[in-house]
Amino acid sequence: MNWWGGSFFWRTLAVLVVALVASQAASFLLFRQQVQQPRMGMAIGHFVSHLKTIHAALNTLPPGAERDFLERLAEREGIRVFPARGEMPGRPAGDRPGMHMFRERLKALFGEDTEVFVRPGAPGELWVRLRAGPRDFWVAFPRNRVDRDGSDALLYWMLAGVAIAIAATGLIAWRLTRPLARVAQAAEHLGRGGDPAPVPETGPSEVRAVARAFNRMKESLKDEERERTTFLAGISHDLRTPLARLRLDVEMLEGRVEAPTQAGMVADIEDMNAIIDQFIDYARSEAAEAFSAGDLSAIARDCAAKAARAGAPVTCELAELPLLMLRPLAVRRLVDNLIQNAVKHGGGEIVVRTAREGKEAVLAVLDRGPGIPAGEIERLKAPFTRRDDARSGRSGAGLGLAIVARIAKAHGARFDLAPREGGGLAATVAFPLGE
Repeated sequence: MNWWGGSFFWRTLAVLVVALVASQAASFLLFRQQVQQPRMGMAIGHFVSHLKTIHAALNTLPPGAERDFLERLAEREGIRVFPARGEMPGRPAGDRPGMHMFRERLKALFGEDTEVFVRPGAPGELWVRLRAGPRDFWVAFPRNRVDRDGSDALLYWMLAGVAIAIAATGLIAWRLTRPLARVAQAAEHLGRGGDPAPVPETGPSEVRAVARAFNRMKESLKDEERERTTFLAGISHDLRTPLARLRLDVEMLEGRVEAPTQAGMVADIEDMNAIIDQFIDYARSEAAEAFSAGDLSAIARDCAAKAARAGAPVTCELAELPLLMLRPLAVRRLVDNLIQNAVKHGGGEIVVRTAREGKEAVLAVLDRGPGIPAGEIERLKAPFTRRDDARSGRSGAGLGLAIVARIAKAHGARFDLAPREGGGLAATVAFPLGE
């Protein structure tokens, strides 16, 4: 998955998190170099001077005064000094930045053989061996007097800050992208021929402007669709009346004109009525019909039976399918148009077939006509397009396949036209099962 090409929310969150982490890392390094290390160096220098004073006292004080000095030192400073008897108190201290600096200062002051030790069982105490005249002394003191590297605490503080910042950034990005996601979902619903609810106009001013513009666009499209439907329905209604009178007049011409001529005139009138029906079907909005659970095979069976009663050579090969969320009347129009298209342009027996293929329920209408060249398929799905020279020659409004394509799109289905094995055309509509 290409995360950078993913949702706006994740891209926004990723950019902000990277910026926050980089900012915190830079702050950590600058604080350590410009603040922490200079302070550590001052503290170590002060304590090394203190050890120098202790060393000088051990060299100059008489035994009685030395004892009092060491007792006061242990009581006030927590520094214990006692004679060394040759034993090693433990392992050498680590080489963290503060300890390394302290060790180098000691070696510069007291000699290269000066070492800092950690006693087993007492990791919070450091030991240093000092030579004062002919005697050696162990100086034991709290580790935090020199090893004050607060990098761990600073790192934990930085990570806590990053976590809080990520949570806040995620909330901000979510509040910013949620309205945009609503607009995207509504636009997708509208693109499938649905009628989404108005998008809430919330969020930043720019996002509210986008939501407001989308709502205005949706209402404008609905108004245009209503006007188009009213216009086409009005024209269709106005045309039916003179067509009915014309049909009556043609029927009354029986005996006055030749029978083939009269039959041709009746057929032309029927063609005009069929074209008007297609106009009405194309103008009708599928969004007005609610989705409900429907049996695709049962709908296909009913449509095929109706076509058979009208004299079409239709047979069925239907599979048992799970219920689908359909607009039943729209799907009936889809099947009727596919069958009528096969009757009008095909030849031989027409097969209406349903099957389950993977995660899709597939409806297919197959004929034995001349088929459609591959280069013409997408063009013939558009409204008011015909290719009579490739089919049987009978004319029409060129809306049948366009109606099928629009109804399929409104159901999230895939509409394909392909050559049928053995000759003819296979028109298939694949509905997602939604499992």
